[in-house]
Amino acid sequence: MTATADQMKIFDTLNSGLSVTVIDARAGLLSSALASLRDIGFLDSARSGQITFAVFHILGSSIASLDEIEETATFMTGAKYYLVKNFINDTQFFQWDQATYNSYFHRIKHATELTIPKLNEMAYEQVEVASVPFIDFVANKGRNDEPANNSFVLRGYVRHWLANVWSEFDRINLTELAGAKSATRAGEK
Repeated sequence: MTATADQMKIFDTLNSGLSVTVIDARAGLLSSALASLRDIGFLDSARSGQITFAVFHILGSSIASLDEIEETATFMTGAKYYLVKNFINDTQFFQWDQATYNSYFHRIKHATELTIPKLNEMAYEQVEVASVPFIDFVANKGRNDEPANNSFVLRGYVRHWLANVWSEFDRINLTELAGAKSATRAGEK
């Protein structure tokens, strides 16, 4: 995303009618990606209200990961900034040490916390082995939409986890952010 030609491929589509563009920057590259957005005037467009800009900053529980919050803070004016606590294990994100926790999670006043709960390890691994989206695993479907034979118990863990994730998305009004109307999700009744 630092090459001009790549930036054009991504951002010259903003007036094409596409409602959402997603950029996934790997750990450690968010600040440089945001600097590129600043340099092409994207952040100015967000500040002026021409575009909606949201950053979902996926955080691990390490100090190094949490230190990125400070690095990105200067770029967040005009953005909807979400601090996503990704519970891949039984970490607490330093909630047991309020001074440390507050120094990271209360640093940016307009940031919204989003919690992605921990998924049972065996359930996660089985979804990986099945190589299907979570919702297809729950629906007991294979890669080509054929019936699968996934564990009832593991599908239950994934179903419960998905409900919690969707609840978090609903709490932050994700569909409004993306400009979409709320729709019934596949597998929901």
